[in-house]
Formats: sequence, structure tokens, C-alpha cells
Amino acid sequence: MPTLPLIDAQSWSVRPQNEDWLLWRARRCAARLDSMPLDIGPEERIVGRPLLRLPTPSEARQIDAVHDTNESIPPFPGGDAGHFQPDFDKLFELGIGGLRREIESRRQHASAEQETFYQACGIAMAGFSRFVLRVADDCDDIELARACRQVATEPPATFHEGVQLMFLTIVALWFGEDHALTTPGRMDQTLRRLYEQDLVAGRTTPEEALELICCLYIQCNNILGPGSALSVLVGGRDRHGNDATCDLTYLCLAARQATRLVYPTVALAWHEGTPPELTDYACRMLRTGVGDPAFFNDELIVSGLRDHGVSVADSYDYMNSTCVEIKVVGSSHIWVTAPYFNCAQLMLDALDRATDDEVSAPATLEGFEQIVRDQFATAVRDAAQRLDAIWEARAQTGCFPLGSCLIDDCLERGLDFDRGGARYNWVENSFVGLANLVDGMIAIEHLIYDTGELSLGEFRQILQRDFADAEPLRQRILNRLPSYGNGDEGADATAAKWAGALIDITARHTVGPHAYVPGFFCWVMHGHLGADTGATPDGRRAGMALADGAGAAQGRERRGPTASVLSTTRWSHRAALGGLVHNVRFSKALLDNDAGLQAMRGVIETYLRRGGFEIQVNVVGADTLRAAQADPEAYADLLVRVAGYSDYFVHLDANLQAEVIARTEHTAA
Repeated sequence: MPTLPLIDAQSWSVRPQNEDWLLWRARRCAARLDSMPLDIGPEERIVGRPLLRLPTPSEARQIDAVHDTNESIPPFPGGDAGHFQPDFDKLFELGIGGLRREIESRRQHASAEQETFYQACGIAMAGFSRFVLRVADDCDDIELARACRQVATEPPATFHEGVQLMFLTIVALWFGEDHALTTPGRMDQTLRRLYEQDLVAGRTTPEEALELICCLYIQCNNILGPGSALSVLVGGRDRHGNDATCDLTYLCLAARQATRLVYPTVALAWHEGTPPELTDYACRMLRTGVGDPAFFNDELIVSGLRDHGVSVADSYDYMNSTCVEIKVVGSSHIWVTAPYFNCAQLMLDALDRATDDEVSAPATLEGFEQIVRDQFATAVRDAAQRLDAIWEARAQTGCFPLGSCLIDDCLERGLDFDRGGARYNWVENSFVGLANLVDGMIAIEHLIYDTGELSLGEFRQILQRDFADAEPLRQRILNRLPSYGNGDEGADATAAKWAGALIDITARHTVGPHAYVPGFFCWVMHGHLGADTGATPDGRRAGMALADGAGAAQGRERRGPTASVLSTTRWSHRAALGGLVHNVRFSKALLDNDAGLQAMRGVIETYLRRGGFEIQVNVVGADTLRAAQADPEAYADLLVRVAGYSDYFVHLDANLQAEVIARTEHTAA
């Protein structure tokens, strides 16, 4: 949005002396929503996206002129501010006007500090209402304009109005207050009441609802850039623990199939009570190559949330924040992927320490393992301390009055999102390259401590040369030594040991008011981190992508998909609310018949029943992927699951493309 710097500079330059920070944040949000240029196309059924373009030469000169003003604004301290689903249930029940009335009512009985908070919330919500009215004024379609005017002040009365308000809320939070990747989330639950009321009243049909959901998905693609992620999660259970499957569950999935665009990814929260026909429908979707849905383990995630003090009712109401990180819907202040830890590099750093001339190399495997654990412990401790300082700073120069109106219990407590208002508060990290760590430790155990054919120093020199003169050794590591992902009990025990160690190391620390929460999620970081990481003891060459999730490293699953999921589920995923992914790739030929489809379903359900966190499937052959590399224009719409999210294959960098191709392709043979 090219004029954003001009809006911010104007808001800051007219700030009264000693104005409370919360009030300025609210005024800035309202000013953005008042001035945001709109882009409404003919015959659109869901509207309100901002006009996204490059600045004109005149605007560029104006932006340069206000550079110093914007630089004088205290910088945002950092940490996650988005990736969440607002409380659509409350918004749809009360409407914007009802929330404004609640704010004013609470303000009447507030302390001085709370009064300022409520005043800020009132300013932000008034700006939100004016924004929706501006959208209505710009609509050529009379019915659409009427729907926007309705939701500018009142609760949505129809399914169409609900979807429209959902999109306008996403835009307002994202562009008005920098809540990047605010998500539609549990659409089949939040919109269910409106949909079923419309069905009974004859105001809509399933076909009409499908079209509106498709329109929402299309608009999400219009405001998202490459490499992003946005999530819809369907199925699962309601707040009473009952299966939540309904018509909208299927319609949200069908809209993904119909649009075949990259955003949003649509996932299924699976539990033992999930209707078999829904699981079958999901598997048939995967057979088409669309890459969705991913399957989340509803029972495991619910249990993990309760371990962190989430109430029984709230534990069912979670979402994958965009990829696989877990947040409680509408009531949480949770930071995700904070930060990504490079497991392979930390292992190499430990190897450097162990081979330093000033330090005696450890004589036992246990001694070397302790050096590796110490390396991780230091990295996690330092990160936790940095994040804790950021958490404290956010209370001073963070703050989100608009978001606080849509996250429980900020209004009830009279406290901002960044000042302890949310019901649940914690930070989640991500360890990238677990399989490289596991297989690397197995190689070190065998080559140095079991056979003695190499010293740690000699092995380190080989790695520093990127196996230049040791290709036979590299091939032996890759093909002869045990490796994670093949159902080998010894290798899997090593994985369980190190995953457990990283979970325990994380949980020792506190960030903000809560224990640090671990994850094993990559997004695209396995490619980016791998590009800067030298050769590793598991036989990985320098610069290659790290392992793409919590399963085996790419191409090392030699005993089929069942052995692979058995390995990944040999350790407990319950604590890993920061998210983890098990990637699996099947050939199209395997799924051409019902037997192959049932085999894939069996792998998925085995993974979930054994406690797997999330599993996602690519159905595309390596030949197709290589053809896309050679002729990107002909394969511009080829979607692949990367590591927790979907992307167009031709948009990935060369390293990530090679990583996807390198994954084991399970075939009929």
C-alpha cells in the first residue's frame, strides 16, 4: 500500500505532546483505515481489498520527504503480531456496533489506565466502522453496498454478510494494524449458524455458499505475496467435544479444489470421530494433486493445549496459525517460529568446539553428545532471554487497540493485547533439520566411537572440504548406515532422544509469563538455512536444504511410507505446539485405483493414530517437477506442499525446488 508511509507520518506529526502511546496507535490505525485506497472490481461478490501498487513518482518524492518523520517513530520491538484468527464468533454475534457499545459501557466503570485503553479501542473500532462504510460507498452493486452498510454497525444477518465481514476484518487488522496473515481459520464453525439460517429461510443454497467461499479465497490471493501462507482449518470438534463436521466442512474443501490457487491452504482436524466419508473425500482431493488437505491430529493437539492451561472448551477451538503452528482461536497472544534454530549448524558448531586445538576431543560418544546439548542449551537460553526482553518492550511500544477488541479477554480485563489482556500468552520456536542432526549423530557414533576409523578432527576436515575427496565415505553414510525414517529401532531411538532433549531444553525457559514452547517446523527455512550451512556428518553436501520437517531427510526413506511414519511417531509430538510436519510424496500412478487410495489413507490414519502431529501429501512425480523447472510458464499453476504450507513450484528458489524433487516418491512398485 504505497501511501502507508504518508499516513503514518501525518499521524505522528500531529501527535499531541505526551499523548498516551495507546491513543496514538489507535489514531494511526483509524487514519490508515480512513485513507486506505480501495480496489473494487466489477461484479465482485466479496470486496474491500486495498489498492496495492508501486508509488507514483510524485508519491515517491512525498515518501522521501517524510522519511525523517517516520524514522523518529519508536520502532516496533519485534515478535509476532499476526498469524491469528480473531474472535469471529463474538464479532458475528455483536457486530461492530455491539462491540463499540461494550467498549463504552466498560469505560464508564474503568480505572484511569483502563479508561485510556477503552478510549483507544473506541477510536480504532470507529475507524473500522468508517472503513466498512467507505467500502459500501464504493460498491456499484446495490445489494453488496447494502450488505456492507449492515455490517458497518450491526451483526451480519446472512451468510453473505458474514463472509463479507470476515474479509473486511482480515483487511482491517492486516493493513490497519500490521497483524500480518490474519486468517479465516475455522470457517466451517464460525459461519455455520449464518449458513444454516439462510438454508432454512431459502436465502442461499450450497452452490451459492460455495461461490462466496471461492470469492473469499480469490480475494485472499489478491492481497498476499509469494511465499506467504494463510490457513483454513475444518472439521475437528466443537467446544463440547462433539464432531463439528457439517456442510461447510465440505464446501470449504471444495472451494480449495475449485479455485486451485495457492491461498489459503485448507486442513482437516482429524479425530477418531471424524466421519469416514469426510476422510475419504479428503483423500480423493489429495489424489488430484491439489496438495490439500493436510491432516492435523485433533486429539493430540487438544491434549497438548490442556498441558499449557488451556480450558477444555477452548482446547477444541484451536487453529494452525498459517502453516502448522498452533494458536487458540480468538483468545491468545502467541508468537510463532521465534526463532528458527538450525540443528545442523549447531551440531557443526559443537564439532568445532570438540576439535579445537585448545580442547581435548571427547573420548566417548556421551562426552560429545554433552557438547552438542550444551550448544543447543546456550542457543535456546540466549534466544529466550532476547525474546523475553522483546515481550517486555512490546508492553511499552507495541500495543494493538483494534486487535484487542477481537481477542478475549482484553476488553474484559481492560488491558491491551500486548499488556496481558489475552487469555493465553506464550512463544513458540522451531528446530529445523532434526533428521540431519539425528543421522549426523549416528554417523559420528559409528565412524568415530564404534569403529574408530576416523577421529573427530579428521571427520571435521572432510566436512570442511564438502566430501571433495571422500565421496565413497559419503555414499556409505547415506546408504549403509542406519538412518531415521526407515523403522530402524536404533535410529528411531536416537531421534527420540534428541527430539526429547530439544523439547526439554526449550521448556526450561520462560518468555513473558509462560514457559517457552517447542516446535519442529520449517516453512522455507530449511532451504534458506541449508544454503548457508556447510556439509554435515549425515552425508548432506554444503548448501543443500536441510530436512524438511520432523520426518526423514529427503530421499532417505528406503523402506516405504509406513516405515517412515512409524519412525516419526516413535517420539511424542504432544509438546510440540510450535508445529511439526511429516511430508510424504506419492506417485499419481499409485493413486489411480481404489486400492492405492486406500493404501494412502492407511498411511495417513496410521500416522495420526500413533500420535503424529500433522501429515501432508504431495501427489506429483519427479518428472513433472523437472519439466516445470525446464518450462516454468507451462507449469505456472503447479502446487506443491513445501514444509507446512503450499506454494507454486515455479516460485520456489532452486534450492527448495531441488529439495522437493529429492523427496522419496512412493510408487505402486
